[in-house]
Amino acid sequence: MVLSYEPGAKSRIMVCITPQKSCRRLIERGAERAKETNGEFCAVYVNKNNDIYNDLKEHKILIELFDMAQKMGGRVSILVGKKISDTLAEFARDNEITEIIVGKSLRSAFEVLMYGDVINPLIKQVEESNIMVEVIE
Repeated sequence: MVLSYEPGAKSRIMVCITPQKSCRRLIERGAERAKETNGEFCAVYVNKNNDIYNDLKEHKILIELFDMAQKMGGRVSILVGKKISDTLAEFARDNEITEIIVGKSLRSAFEVLMYGDVINPLIKQVEESNIMVEVIE
């Protein structure tokens, strides 16, 4: 999926969200960075299962987050992909993203070993494209 950005935008910030209310801080940071850099931002969610309506509580939180992003001047996108880091990296390259904002994983070291990590593979995939990744606590 390719978004159309304003030609004069100096930066394109991608904010990676999950259906958690704590992602509000990520959207706020994305809007702040867009303002600081005379750029634009988009909030992006990756749906691994291709069934976003599975959990109505998560659906409600995503709608709230997307509404917040739009009210702050951002765009929103729902992507579908089996591997989240691959899907995010592809979207970033296709849309000439200059910065990515992600939240620090709440997974334990054991969970990372069992289920994998998103942030480190994402950083490795986008570093060749000179895309900065900011991890927010």
